[in-house]
Amino acid sequence: MEERNEVLANIIKFAAMAYKKPEEEINENTNVSEELGVQSMQRVALSASIENEYDVMIPVARIGQFETIGDIVDYVMDEM
Repeated sequence: MEERNEVLANIIKFAAMAYKKPEEEINENTNVSEELGVQSMQRVALSASIENEYDVMIPVARIGQFETIGDIVDYVMDEM
């Protein structure tokens, strides 16, 4: 099983791709809605990346309920 910091690094990478932001600007405390945005296509991309990598289903509506990147990581860790 992957370590939390590995999952965090991957989710930061996925968020950077989905939201077209530099990875350096995203960290565990990044607020998903306020700092990254609420566009559903970006959320779909992030959700799909996580599902493909970890085989963890995250409904797109659910992605918007996570406050921070760290919250997403915690969810993925719990579901793995």
